[in-house]
Amino acid sequence: MFLLGNFPGFAQEKNDAWENRILVKTNIFNLLAQRSTFSVEKVFKQGYGAEISFVQGKFNYFLFTDHYYYRGFLLRTKKYFGKGKLGVIYPYLGVYAGNLKRTIQTNGQSDHTGWFGFPSRDFSAQSVRGGGTLGIACFFKSKIVVDGQTSLGYGRYLSHKQTNPNTYAKGYLDMQVWLSLGYGF
Repeated sequence: MFLLGNFPGFAQEKNDAWENRILVKTNIFNLLAQRSTFSVEKVFKQGYGAEISFVQGKFNYFLFTDHYYYRGFLLRTKKYFGKGKLGVIYPYLGVYAGNLKRTIQTNGQSDHTGWFGFPSRDFSAQSVRGGGTLGIACFFKSKIVVDGQTSLGYGRYLSHKQTNPNTYAKGYLDMQVWLSLGYGF
């Protein structure tokens, strides 16, 4: 009698859906920025997700900038398109909002003709930013998730600390490229 009562529970198909999981991820591209990025995402039913990320990084002597530091938080919502099966690549769209503190320090230079060069900058500011996200994600049976995304938006500076007020703009194009690797609980 015990076996007959419990057999239907064993005979049911195992649900491997990635919905209702909590994902912990890091952007492996941030290895280039010498700092880690930490994200936690909750995937809800019907393919919706909400993510919070702590981002930070620094570049030294990269693209006409001697020192570039950044640190901030992001809140991102996503809509996955698909049925929630494991091992399948799913596209998604999303929107994000967050803050970012940027510090840029550069010693200006010019070539020997004086025609080409870039100015000195000593700039630090807090900003708010927001925009849209387009990405793909794959959830595996081993609970590993691979997430690639690009985001494009606008950031607006709120407070400035600079030695020369002519070396900054009021806003900036906020572009992000992520390749995240994570684990689902």
